[in-house]
Amino acid sequence: MPTIDINDARIYFERTGSGRGILFVHGMCGDAEVWADQARRLSDRYTCVRYDRRGHSRSSRGDATISDSLHADDAAALIEALELAPCLLVGSSSGAAVAVEVALRHGHLLRGAVFSEPPLFSLDPVAGRVVLRDVVPRVEQATAAGGPAAGVDAFFSVVCPGLWSMIDDERRNRYRANADIGFTDLRSPSLEVTAGDLAAVTVLALVVAGSESHPSLRSIARQLAAALPDARFVELEGSGHVTYAERPDEFADAASSFATELDRRTAAAQGGR
Repeated sequence: MPTIDINDARIYFERTGSGRGILFVHGMCGDAEVWADQARRLSDRYTCVRYDRRGHSRSSRGDATISDSLHADDAAALIEALELAPCLLVGSSSGAAVAVEVALRHGHLLRGAVFSEPPLFSLDPVAGRVVLRDVVPRVEQATAAGGPAAGVDAFFSVVCPGLWSMIDDERRNRYRANADIGFTDLRSPSLEVTAGDLAAVTVLALVVAGSESHPSLRSIARQLAAALPDARFVELEGSGHVTYAERPDEFADAASSFATELDRRTAAAQGGR
């Protein structure tokens, strides 16, 4: 089982393909497996690395206090340890929030980033309160009645109904098994970022949203794209919150086209030296 010591945790990862690096960052209760299909689609041109964030599935939790910033430091350290820099960073949901933090504090390690619906509630506090109003009572009630696994079911039924309806119980159990760290992530300090902060991001970005996702999450994605200095925005028709799984072909096409644009920029910059 491929693992590497990163900060105070032992991190599980998988590497496929060859070429310029891509690092995938999963969202709440996920692990490296959720990105397997996208990595397969891109590994003919790129070195694709996907990993279990600390405390998820095959990675240890470590002793440090869990936060988006800690997860971002892990991602940055993984990029350096596996010699992926400068790489394309691809994140979904809370994994996209982690990716934003990497772009803000470790941008020198990146050549581009894909952010799929990060829950950056500080960009739109009203939208954030709407999401929490819809999610928190149902998760609390389900957890009280049926335990952490039932809480995970409630969370995904509200935030990711498209994904939850399309996967079988075996795949749902992978998420349920990460209930403890998932809810720790939810309760941990979230990324506090403003439009002014985002103006400091130096890498080209692609922001992805799903047309059927929660309106607040779609709104935040649009605000993120507007605040970034150099960003593209794409909304995948018919997709909910988990864009890469609900519309895998369209997501892969968007990510591949974006990666090709980065390749052209890199070649142009090197040719101009």
